[in-house]
Amino acid sequence: MAACTYPNEHVLSSTMVEAQACLQAVILTEELGFKKVFVEGDALTVIKRVKVVEEDKSNISNLVKEIKERFCIFDKIEFRYVSLKANEVAHALATEGRRYEIPKYWIEEALKKVEDLANQDRSGLEGEG
Repeated sequence: MAACTYPNEHVLSSTMVEAQACLQAVILTEELGFKKVFVEGDALTVIKRVKVVEEDKSNISNLVKEIKERFCIFDKIEFRYVSLKANEVAHALATEGRRYEIPKYWIEEALKKVEDLANQDRSGLEGEG
């Protein structure tokens, strides 16, 4: 498992924050050398815009373009919408990240709260099968 948080102090909208988080997730997986990646998020607007072929002309178009430019780095990259409830781990990380003035990374370890939420997510998925 790998996770990171980045300070987002001067962001104008929640959609912009979600688009930046998506880009940062893609960059992190690229830097770690992953070739098959699933990006999950609860911002449907962002997920839809990175999945369409047409050029994006919204206020997050620069971020969407940068995300799409990185597609060729991966053997497979998929984006999937998940409900806000299913994305509690990401929001716990975002809350933790507000405590830091610089990016913070966790590799092969996690905050206790985040680990507990991830385990709850996993157990919920196992019950669906």
